[in-house]
Order: sequence, then C-alpha cells, then structure tokens
Amino acid sequence: MSVLASSLDGNLQWGGCARPFKWGCGGPCFDAAQDKRCQAEIIIQGTNGMNNELQYGVIGNGRLARHLVHWFRSKGLRVLNWSRAVAGRSASVEAYLASADVILLAISDDAIDDFIVMHPDLQAAALVHCSGALVSEHAVGVHLLQTFGDVLMTSADYDRIPFIVEADAAAILELFPAFPNPVARIQKSDKPYYHALCVLACSGTQMLWQKIQTGFESCGLDPKLAEPLLRQSARAVLADPSLIVTGPFSRGDTKTITAHLSALENDPYLYVYRAFEALHRPGH
Repeated sequence: MSVLASSLDGNLQWGGCARPFKWGCGGPCFDAAQDKRCQAEIIIQGTNGMNNELQYGVIGNGRLARHLVHWFRSKGLRVLNWSRAVAGRSASVEAYLASADVILLAISDDAIDDFIVMHPDLQAAALVHCSGALVSEHAVGVHLLQTFGDVLMTSADYDRIPFIVEADAAAILELFPAFPNPVARIQKSDKPYYHALCVLACSGTQMLWQKIQTGFESCGLDPKLAEPLLRQSARAVLADPSLIVTGPFSRGDTKTITAHLSALENDPYLYVYRAFEALHRPGH
C-alpha cells in the first residue's frame, strides 16, 4: 500500500475519498458509494488553518517517545501517549488514540509493521514511523537525526534536529506545521546505508570513548585526563573531518602499530583497530 501521494489542490484528504478528510474528526473517512474505509493513502494538498486542530499520538514508552511527548507539549500541541506501561493493558491503543490525526510509532524497528498489521484501525490516522533504516508499506518514515538520552532538551534544541524524510513522501511534513526543523530527503534504497553511518557516528563513537575511559582506569589513570584529547578530537571532526588523522597511521609507524596490535590481542577492540589500520593503508 502506498502511504503517501501528492496532489495539486488546496486541502488534505484521504486517497480514494470523494470528500476531504476533516482533521480532528478522530475517525476514518468512508467511501459513501461502497461504504468501506478508504485506503490509508494521504494526499497532501496544503494545510492552511490546520495548525491548531491537529491531534497527535505517540506510541511507545522509550526515550524517543518521552522526548517526542515533551517536545510536542512544549509547543502547546495536543498529544496523547500510549504504551502498555502508560495506558494500562485494559486500554486498547485504538480506543486510546481514536482522536489522533497523526500517530508516531516510537517503537523498535522490528515491531513497527507487525504492530500496524495487528491494529489496522490505526490507519484511520496518518502513520509516521521514526526509524532511520526501515522502509514500511504501512507508515511514512521521518527520521530525527539525533540521539536521545535520559535528559529532556529545550524546545530550541529540538527545533534544530534535522528531519530526514523519504523522498517520495516529503509532503508528510505538512502534518507538522509547527516545526521549523531543517529537512532533507533521502531515497528509500539509501536508508540502510544512511542509518549505518549514523550508528557509526553516534553509537560507535560513544563505544570508543567508553573504551578509553575503562582502558585508562585499567592503567591506573584518571579517565578525566582524556577529556582534552576528546574535546579537541570533536572540534577537529566538526571543523574538517579530512584533516583529523594523526598518530602512527598518518606517520606510517609500523613498529608502534605492531605494538598496539599485540597489546590488544585478547581485546574485542583489536578488530576495530585492525579496521582503522586497513582504512589508512595506501590506496584506501
């Protein structure tokens, strides 16, 4: 099922329906002739006057869900948050989010499609998933290019987060008129590679920095001693990533590299170091 299509008029309506979808009605649009729910294919045709009427729903109870709810509420937007932990097992997601016009699925990638299939009535709303890698037949992908920790951020910080949107579904952003965030489009086929890069930049970097901390401790050194090195490395990356390679790799100090490999012989990070070494060999 194609979730999003573009059109040329001036309203927003569900695909296949003879009449516009009314935001805030909280229910599906019906084809009067066939008396069945129209396919959940959103046709974006402009959003004038919709800003204060949209009702949002967020599914999930993890860090991303908590950040989304906090962010939306800080903007004065109406948002409901459903999860088994929050709503209780007696409250079905369909009933709890019946009034939602836009539903964001802030759950694990593997669960997104199965969850939608198990709860087909949710498709009465516009469904948006936040996965950076997943391509879904049931929901549009809008990836927030940021890592979300336990500490909630300010509205200004949230507003700087780039929205990475599937190229053929960019009109979905019309459903978020209160958000001034920068936007970039990506082809669906590029999403796994794009998200792998995000993981390397974020989780990979965090794991390396954690390794430095624990490694310094094992050497009897205060991990705080590494902070100037890490800060300067971060500044160098942001200033010009092409100029940051220093040390034995850039100098070709083979004896030092061999000593490093020997010291890491029984360490899982040996494979990481070997990958770095391979990447800095001539010809790469």
